[in-house]
Amino acid sequence: MLGTLATVALAAQRGNFLYRLISSGPPATGRVTTDIPKRLTAELVEVAGQKKLLKWTVPGLAHFFTMYAFLIMSTVYIEAYGATFNEQFQLPLLRRIGVGDLNLLSLLGVAQDFIGIACILSLGVFALIRIKHDPEKQERKSRFYGSHLGGAWTILFMIFNVCWTMFFFRGAAKAAGNFDNPGAFFSNFLGDHVFSVFGTGPESANGVLDRIGLLGHIGVMLVFLYIVMHSKHLHIFTAPLNVGAKRLPNGLGPLLPVEANGVPIDFDDPSEDDIMGKGKVDDFTWKGRLDMLTCTECGRCQSQCPAWNTGKPLSPKLVIMNLRDHLFAKAPYVLGDKPMPEEGSVEVKGHAPHGHAVPEDGFERITGTNAEQALRPLVGDLESGGVIDPDVLWSCTNCGACVEQCPVDIEHIDHIVDMRRYQVMMESEFPGELGVLFRNLENKGNPWGQANSGRMDWAKGLGFDIPIWDGEPLAQEVEYIYWIGCAGSFDDQAKKTVRATAELFYRANVDFVVLGEQETCTGDSARRGGNEFLFQMLAKQAIELLDEAFGDRPVARKKIVTTCPHCMNALGREYPQIGGEYEVVHHTQLLNRLVRDGNLVPVKPADANGPQVTYHDPCFLGRHNKVYTPPRELIESSGMVHVEMERHGDRSFCCGAGGARMWMEEHIGERINQNRVDEAIATLDAAGSVGGTVAVGCPFCKVMVADGLTSAADQGRGVGVDVKDVSQLLLEGVKRGKTELPSFEPFSRTPGKPRKEEVTVGAPAAAEPKAEAPVAAAAPAAAAPAPATGLKPPGGLAAPGGLKPPGGGLAAPGGLKPPGAPAAPGGLKPPGGLAAPGGLKPPGGLAAPGGLKPPGGLAAPGGIKPPGAPAAPAAPAADAPAAEAPAAPKPAAGGLGLKGGLGSPGGLKPPAGLPAPGGLKPPAAPAAPAAEEAPKAEEPEAPAEEAPVAEAPATEAPAAEAPKPAGLPKPGAAGLGLKGGLKPPGQ
Repeated sequence: MLGTLATVALAAQRGNFLYRLISSGPPATGRVTTDIPKRLTAELVEVAGQKKLLKWTVPGLAHFFTMYAFLIMSTVYIEAYGATFNEQFQLPLLRRIGVGDLNLLSLLGVAQDFIGIACILSLGVFALIRIKHDPEKQERKSRFYGSHLGGAWTILFMIFNVCWTMFFFRGAAKAAGNFDNPGAFFSNFLGDHVFSVFGTGPESANGVLDRIGLLGHIGVMLVFLYIVMHSKHLHIFTAPLNVGAKRLPNGLGPLLPVEANGVPIDFDDPSEDDIMGKGKVDDFTWKGRLDMLTCTECGRCQSQCPAWNTGKPLSPKLVIMNLRDHLFAKAPYVLGDKPMPEEGSVEVKGHAPHGHAVPEDGFERITGTNAEQALRPLVGDLESGGVIDPDVLWSCTNCGACVEQCPVDIEHIDHIVDMRRYQVMMESEFPGELGVLFRNLENKGNPWGQANSGRMDWAKGLGFDIPIWDGEPLAQEVEYIYWIGCAGSFDDQAKKTVRATAELFYRANVDFVVLGEQETCTGDSARRGGNEFLFQMLAKQAIELLDEAFGDRPVARKKIVTTCPHCMNALGREYPQIGGEYEVVHHTQLLNRLVRDGNLVPVKPADANGPQVTYHDPCFLGRHNKVYTPPRELIESSGMVHVEMERHGDRSFCCGAGGARMWMEEHIGERINQNRVDEAIATLDAAGSVGGTVAVGCPFCKVMVADGLTSAADQGRGVGVDVKDVSQLLLEGVKRGKTELPSFEPFSRTPGKPRKEEVTVGAPAAAEPKAEAPVAAAAPAAAAPAPATGLKPPGGLAAPGGLKPPGGGLAAPGGLKPPGAPAAPGGLKPPGGLAAPGGLKPPGGLAAPGGLKPPGGLAAPGGIKPPGAPAAPAAPAADAPAAEAPAAPKPAAGGLGLKGGLGSPGGLKPPAGLPAPGGLKPPAAPAAPAAEEAPKAEEPEAPAEEAPVAEAPATEAPAAEAPKPAGLPKPGAAGLGLKGGLKPPGQ
């Protein structure tokens, strides 16, 4: 009893320390008090039912029996403590409940002996698994690589001691006449046939062996308790807590918003004290710290990680282990038990890991609870002693395999992205390729950096009309907005997907519209790359546009369909965080419903044993949103022979493009997409397919698989294997039944009766007389007077976010003034409402001199004209001489001047008396180029940028009468300070 009291006191002391360490973290909102029924269900399913562990059947069953051994054998310890006072002690009342020997005490005896035997067998399974996957032999292929192996073997040994001592003292007690439980079949067998050789009765040797076994059984438990409180097996206590406090989306769900003190940061008006992301281990919330303490080091996440499996230094397991070990080492400073040393008072210098550590283990660069540990950077290279190496941090694809496989619900992606956020928005430390991505998103509204006027090029030559939103709330009969996405607009592979999907919608008579040139990027890559500031800008801009299009519809009727899972996840899962509530479906879900309803009837090919198809599950469609079945049903309905890759479903292997990795080169190890393509080729070869197809449901996956197949074909592998979206396969099947397009008018339920006036994009020239062939989103050229100069605004001023070209007659969404309106006093907010008041620090943490606000906020993507600036000059009419046109007005400069030469639209000076937003000095205006002849009206496929049309407001003064503005003061740098050459405003 004294030993028990001492051990319990030590365990309580350790428990108090752990509680203080976890609870001292910043708050994590909504983790315990919300969705109580769901949390209780999670406890039953994942803790009691061991659902995630049982996905791996053999080790899952072994763990199932071991866990229940702890629960059931706790009753043995109650009996053991009772037997120290009364040799024949039994749990009270249990014998009385039942009939004869069939009572609760007997049933408990059966359960105790059975679970003890099952636990010993399970320990043998664990031992064999660890021997088979010994890191000394398998190295990185072992999921135990980097785990604390000595501690694991110690725990297995202690559990074995708990089991055999139970049978020892119960067998001896049976022989001594001190144990009477008919149900304890194995204990009774030992007492009757093994221990009986030492005599029977309380005066025999078994009376002594009973006492020895009893005290040994209790002693083993006490030592085990102390070890557990100081080892990774602390998860025995923390895992149920972590499961109960986890996020509860269907799938992985959205990223968490950037929070300060448990409250999401308002990027319209952030506090100067707000820390964006996680820059120190102290910044992690109590839930993040609980994650660290719950890691079992099982390595399931590591075994599934695409980065780790292709030779990169990222192991989700090691990330959590390193954070945990650093948290423990820094605990005296975190809890205030030691004073925090001043910055610069200690030289922090890392050294190569040693001992149990592996090269990827950043924690072992600095050991101990010293001042170095307190001041070391959370993210940094070996020389700086960083806990997490930058190559580790930026290797993550956000595929979610780690979160999906983790048996204790650790949220690895949230922690990795939070560290990225700090690096981007506070330190400006990130790969140079992301600088290009951020600039393209900021300037052009898409990652490709293309002019928005090309967003409808995908629809040219379709042979039927694509309805484009006209700026008014959608008619009630329009069911869907078809979100094309940046990839569908600008990537040649993805264009094939959106064309096929649009034709299927047309054939099924689905009522939809597209947003055309007004569509912009959802910001997914910006957010996953850590630039929450830019994501918020793009998201608010898109939400304004969508809300204007949907009007006052209820959420259930705000339906969006898209071919891009990344857009789907952002629009449907992440936009609700900032006020955008929509019903978003993937095109495979909608197409599958149309096939089931008979609106699309695919026909199987004549050769039923033709080329086969293997489907690659996109991570953001599968693990993130739990869409696995519809794509497979569509493949089967199209008549193709579907064969599965070994890694599929929730264990699918990533293509390598998620987490903003689409825009970064792979410099370490094997290319992820090549690894996946090799598996696909091997699968098709094993099925005996000549050629074959890799089916995908994501434009990013399509690009990565296509690149991998090209590389493999260059080496003579997978020659003839193609990659197609599921929609392309379905369209082929539908066309086998009916080649020609339907005869009814587009998107009308009643044949021959159109619902609304349609805008034709790229229809064949022969469809109508040339003189009347319409051009996408362009007003008739004859409607505008011809100016003296033929200046073209960049990209035709087709601004994302809903701005119409100047003169288009529609007010810009978001409250922006129409062309010619005066500038708003007091500085303007950027599109989407993202002003940066209060001297907001830009990414990198540099405050603008004097607290200067960024001019107008972030530069608007797509070359948006500064609010209040005059209309862009109109293009000359095809038949009007340029000399007869009035002089063109000159708009003001606005937005960030980014590397690459971006200035104001067209590089024009501001008109007389109109200050540039934010007080910027406008760049010198170059001489106006000669007027260009606009394309004639007979050319139906002319892109919008070749014939921008705009009518200058009638109230605007001619440029000839405006005095040249005086030089304006030059502000300090402000706005987004992006690594990789961003030019600050005014320079």
